[in-house]
This record gives sequence, C-alpha cells and structure tokens, in this order.
Amino acid sequence: MTLLGWCCVAHAEPIIPESRTTLVAKWDPAEFRQADPPSTAEARWQSDPQSLLIRVRKTIELSVKPGYSHFYDRARTLLEVPVEAQTDNPEVWLLWAKVQQHYHDFDAALSALERVFRAQPGHVEARLLAARIYLIQGLPDRAHGHCIALIGNADLVTASACALEVASYRQSLEASYQSLQALVQREGLPDDERGPWIAQILADMALRLSRFEEAESWLDQHLDGASVNYLLQWSEVQLALGNHHRIIEELEPVVTAAPNIDDALALRLAIAEQATEGDRWKDYVEGRMALRLQRQDTHHASDLARYYLEVDPQPEKALHWAEVNWEKAREHSDRRLLQQARRSVEKIISEKRAH
Repeated sequence: MTLLGWCCVAHAEPIIPESRTTLVAKWDPAEFRQADPPSTAEARWQSDPQSLLIRVRKTIELSVKPGYSHFYDRARTLLEVPVEAQTDNPEVWLLWAKVQQHYHDFDAALSALERVFRAQPGHVEARLLAARIYLIQGLPDRAHGHCIALIGNADLVTASACALEVASYRQSLEASYQSLQALVQREGLPDDERGPWIAQILADMALRLSRFEEAESWLDQHLDGASVNYLLQWSEVQLALGNHHRIIEELEPVVTAAPNIDDALALRLAIAEQATEGDRWKDYVEGRMALRLQRQDTHHASDLARYYLEVDPQPEKALHWAEVNWEKAREHSDRRLLQQARRSVEKIISEKRAH
C-alpha cells in the first residue's frame, strides 16, 4: 500500500513519499479552489517561479487528503509549462514525478526523478520516492540502491526505515519487521511526517505476517487528519479483523465531510456494509464502477477488481481487472488480489465441471 519527499528548500522539514504518508494541510483549501488558466500559469512561471512552485507543492500535499484527489489535475496543469520547456529546475521534476506516480505512469515518474538526481544526487525526497515506485513495480533490488544512497544524506531513522522496508521484500520479512520495531522502540516514532510513514511501513509488514492486531495498533496512532492512502491501509486491516462496524463508524464521517467522495474509500465502506445489511454505499459504488467501466479506467483497476470480487461478484471481470492492475502494480496486496481473483474463477470452473 499503501505510500512525499523533502520540501522545496534544501533544509526544510522532511515529508515522506505518498504511498506511506499522512500529511496535514496547514493552509486554507479555499485558496486552491480555482485553477489558474494556462495563460495565467505561464505568466506566473515567468514572473515568479518560486512562489508558483510553493503553490504546486501545497496543491499536491492537499491532494492526498480525503476529497481532494482532483487537485492532482491542477498540479499537473501548473507544471506542464516548465516541463514542456524542459526546465533544469530539479524541484519541478520532483513534483512532476509525484503527479505521474499518482496517475500510475511510473516510467514517466522515474524519468523525471533521474533529472533530479543529475542536479542533486543526494536528494532525499527523490530517493525515497524512487525506492517507493520500484517497490510498487515489484523491483526491490532497484529500490535498495536508492535507500543506500540515503546514507550520509538523510537521518538514521529515515535511511533505516527505507532500507528495512526494502529488505522485507528482498530478504526476511520477519527479521526486517523485528529490526524496525527495535529501532522505533529505541528512538521512538518521530513526531513529524516520518511518524505516520514509519507506522504504515510497520503495519504493512505486520499485515503481510498476518498479525492484524499489531497492524491495527500501529495505524491507530495517526488516524486524525490521515491521508486517503493511510485510511485505505487502515480499512484493509479492519476488514482482516472483521471490524466492519468500526470501518463505518470511523470512515463514514470522514468521507461524508470531505468536499468530494473518494471512490476507493467508498468501496471499503460498501465492502464493510455487506456485513451490516446496509446498501447506501453499495448503491453509490455501483454507479461509480459503471462509470469507470465505461471509461476503461485502468488507473483504478484494483478497485474494479475488488468490486467484482466482494461487492458484485463476477469472477471473470474481477480476474480481468486484477490482471490489468498487476501489469503496473506488483506489491503484496496486488499479488493477493490477483490470487483471490484466480481462485474465484477456478471455483466457478470447478462447480461447472461438477454439474
């Protein structure tokens, strides 16, 4: 699951990659409600590029919050001007990589990060983001190199967390989990953005070890103001524990209070709802998934697979979308989703043969 970098100034406080983070916006979202027309954006890039970079970064940070994912479109529009001009500003390419990661264009994201490394080989945020993308692609050996590059450039906790997450895929999951736990017990969870990031790494390891209560204990620490990704991971743990009522009690107020409904969160509510005999979220998700099918939306392939596995069981469709998802995303959860879909289809075939 699961996981946004080091800020635009060289000595700013750390922020961790999207798939493993909780970010709390500290500005008024109303400031970002209106997107700049292309001509205005181009003029602002020419007159005051630094202030526009700050605006783009804040827009991306807000995008991870419930109800604001559409802000990625605004960030992409703002960045198109310097990207098309092939700027040599590494901050532009870092932010462009984040946007491309969100849209699952991992090759474009990695290409953008290479431009960052050419200018700043020790850029911590870029190294963390590259490591995360390679883990998503199922390439932990490549991710390892970026964690090694953090040594001497990042603090011990950040470099160790990166290395141990990668080691959990390359070597021993159990040993990596124990080592990261020991580090946290010794150093404590950081009280900045690294805290929820490390909690998510630990929860992911515990989830893969089927230690669901431990995963829950890690994630319960940072639920307030959590990102969509964090809430999705928390929901998966609650589903594994069978805590369907808790998902609805905790998640529904967050989703309904957001300016827009995040389909992935609504899907988890629909899955949980089945154990509570509700149908509010099932009806909503049915309409959203129909729209995604119409668009052949590969960006949300995993959600379509989950929908056809757990909400509207259609094994063949579930397998199709699980395979589409597997083409780009190859983490543990993606493998499990593909295996579940295959077993579902095999069960149908077996039942047909039996008759």
